[in-house]
Amino acid sequence: MKKPVVRGVIFDCDGVLVDTETLANEVLTDLLCDYGCAMDVKKTHDFFLGGTLAAVGPAMAERFGITLPEDWVEECYKRTFEAFRRDLLPFEGVPAILDFLDQNNIPMAIGSNGPHDKMDVSLGKVGLKHRFEGRICSAHDVANAKPHPDVYLLAAEKMGVDIADCVVVDDSQNGVRAGVASGATTIGLVDITPASYLRDAGALHIAADHKELYRLLADWVSAA
Repeated sequence: MKKPVVRGVIFDCDGVLVDTETLANEVLTDLLCDYGCAMDVKKTHDFFLGGTLAAVGPAMAERFGITLPEDWVEECYKRTFEAFRRDLLPFEGVPAILDFLDQNNIPMAIGSNGPHDKMDVSLGKVGLKHRFEGRICSAHDVANAKPHPDVYLLAAEKMGVDIADCVVVDDSQNGVRAGVASGATTIGLVDITPASYLRDAGALHIAADHKELYRLLADWVSAA
């Protein structure tokens, strides 16, 4: 297989740059249980990972007949931000990946389904926000969230790089679908979604962890 061209790299945020997925999933699960739904962390993950909070309310009504309060999203973000400020940890291998890309003059951006205020908290907590200033894109900036490609296309535009020359790194099925639909070379990074799910979503390349992601990007960049 011919090695992809890497002229820009677009990262998802949660579960790729910051280790938020488990914390956020636990918060969402606890909150839905408070509202009377018998959820557990696996069920919440399987139903909602890689989507938006706005989609959770209609899904709860359809699947469980439960109507969430009007302010439930605000309450969820409040609890999530508290958990991030208290417990969020960085992924150990991320700084080395970003340093490598910087050293090779490869621009980087973020494309996330999450809102900017959530990324401000999470990226700020782990000291990464300044590395992406002006190139942090949210689904709230575009017409359609993942699995549509809009946020990744916007991120490529912010970098000034053709999306076909970009690599997208995402850890969710919806994110992988968005990356593939955008035309970028898409890597499925295994966090709490199994590799088989990411392959089924269309990822031709899988990284089992951040060390493997580093090796994959380094191999492709060195081939340029």
